[in-house]
Amino acid sequence: MRINQKILIVVLMTIFFMFILCIKAYAADEEFTLDQESIDVKLNGTGYIFYTGGTGDVTWSSSDPTIATVEDGEVKGLKIGSTTISATNEGKTVTCKVNVVYSMLKIGGNEGDNIISVNLILDEHNTESLFATAQDDNFEDISNPEVKWSSSDTSVVTVEEGTIKAIKPGKATIKAEAAGVSDTCEVTVYNSPEFTDFSNAKYEMSLNYYTETLNISEITPNEDNGYYYVVTSTKTKPNLVLKNGNLEKVDGQEYGSLIVNEKDKYMYTRNMANYTEYNQDLYLWVIQTIRLDGLYYNNADDYVTHSTKFVVEGKELSRAKLPNLNLILQTFSLGYWTSSSTNDTDNYTSMTFNFPSNTKKRNFTIKIGKVTDTSILSKIQNGDYSGITALLEYAKNNQSVYEQKLTTTDIAYYRNDETLFDGRKLLEDRAYYFIYAQFDDENGKYYPIEGVTLGQALFSSDNESWGLWAYTSDDFSWDNLKPSIDENDNLNKDDPTVAPGKLPQTGTKTITIFATISIILLMGIIFYKKYIKFKEIK
Repeated sequence: MRINQKILIVVLMTIFFMFILCIKAYAADEEFTLDQESIDVKLNGTGYIFYTGGTGDVTWSSSDPTIATVEDGEVKGLKIGSTTISATNEGKTVTCKVNVVYSMLKIGGNEGDNIISVNLILDEHNTESLFATAQDDNFEDISNPEVKWSSSDTSVVTVEEGTIKAIKPGKATIKAEAAGVSDTCEVTVYNSPEFTDFSNAKYEMSLNYYTETLNISEITPNEDNGYYYVVTSTKTKPNLVLKNGNLEKVDGQEYGSLIVNEKDKYMYTRNMANYTEYNQDLYLWVIQTIRLDGLYYNNADDYVTHSTKFVVEGKELSRAKLPNLNLILQTFSLGYWTSSSTNDTDNYTSMTFNFPSNTKKRNFTIKIGKVTDTSILSKIQNGDYSGITALLEYAKNNQSVYEQKLTTTDIAYYRNDETLFDGRKLLEDRAYYFIYAQFDDENGKYYPIEGVTLGQALFSSDNESWGLWAYTSDDFSWDNLKPSIDENDNLNKDDPTVAPGKLPQTGTKTITIFATISIILLMGIIFYKKYIKFKEIK
């Protein structure tokens, strides 16, 4: 048994050594090769090339060591480009192509250095300049990389050297490629915002009580938009200051909001007295702000959500003219009131009215005088504004019972002073008076303003109170305006045969009585003849 064990060990060892010799013989006969034909090496990074086969030392080299170097199969990328790495063993040379590439490429734009989407808006934000930033293996940015740009749909957006341009609404993908790396950015093109068309607009200035109103009609405004106005004295275009596309201010100018009536297609402001009271030309600028469907970042990296621009530029305005206005003194009231209680007695005279001026301490003159021309009164009573224009001339050319220089305190004038006006002495109960105001232009600083209204004096029968009220007041009445025509074709307010508030009819009281008596006599004669005839038949 021991002899057999020794023989078995010898056989096994023989087989082992024969296997080792076979392996060495096979290795010696294996072809010398590299593990890959080409590799990409990142700029300023390292790659490795491995070989198999051959015996002894291997010699390495690079065809362009400015692009990449190699040592014992370790390749270092130095600049973008391609080079050939060679390995030589026992007279046999094998090669591998090395491409030095960027580590990363990212697209940037107005929003930042790394973006994935951009919005373009036709006629608002048509173009944007994109750029591509490349990095090496150390995540360092590389200046001026050579980039190839392309668009997936040039009918929607085009790109040239990074500048994208909107063509029509839609979406497209912009791609940037450079030295083995690429990045993409989605671009959405929106329709241009729809601004209100003012080409056929009508502009009307009017006075309404103490306000001067600008009304812009025959347009189609949008209540969801913002409309603002600026009035200048020259045609020099104001400069808009925007924040996120919204109007923040107008350099050197005040601006206000326009109130929109979308249903009836007009807009207006009641604050024009801020401008019209000064002696200057009036040029209107209207600014419209629209919320955009798609926001964007502008060149200043501002986040733009609205589109804002002038839709009316330098439209010359004309001040309100008679008779197309409600006159500035419509709210006029002047009176003396007495009130008493067990503990207190209060007597005071006050004057209140409004006017289209926002300037305090502005000088004006007020005149009050009796109106004896009843043709003017009849026109006003019938709503004919020619009566107001006639009243204005009448007030300027006739004597007054009161004239006083006053100074404005605010847009409404108010004064409480017992000695201000003695109505019982100066006025006649239920008579009609003009109230006329003229503002001082203060050496041309202000535009001349004058206004008139019609008032009626009313005296209290149970105390000393009295009042002078404008014809638009509930206290005003036409009850003693009873005009007729006398033999001289003059209006006679004392004729009781004419109903109050009605224009006189043709004829006189005498003619009317004569006609009535004649009719009665004629009817009597007819009745008598029929009675005689009836009696004869019977």
